[in-house]
Formats: sequence, structure tokens, C-alpha cells
Amino acid sequence: MTPDDVISVFEQLNREGRAAIDLDRACASFAKWLAGAWDGLGESDVMLLASVGAALWREGYARRY
Repeated sequence: MTPDDVISVFEQLNREGRAAIDLDRACASFAKWLAGAWDGLGESDVMLLASVGAALWREGYARRY
């Protein structure tokens, strides 16, 4: 699977309405998953995934305030 394939999956889920999760819940669910996976990930994966989490948090914060 290529990055473009993954983006297509994101687009399709959004188009079908299956991405209808609020940002607070998405961030909390992602944090829970990442906490469980953290010790099994390499440093670069942790940094990338933490950046994704920070972006989720930023967007949720911006919508709240």
C-alpha cells in the first residue's frame, strides 16, 4: 500500500460518513492506542505518531476556543 492509497482510504471513509468522530474522542482514542504501543515502537515512529496526536489536539483545541 502506498501513501496515496492510504489517503484514498481516509477520503473514502470521510465521504461515506464513517469518519464522523469528534476530535476530542479521536485524540483520546489515539492517545490510548499510542500509550499501549509506545514501548514497541521505534523512536522515529514515536515522534511521527506524537506529531499526529499533537495535530489532533491542536485542531480540537482550536475548535473549542
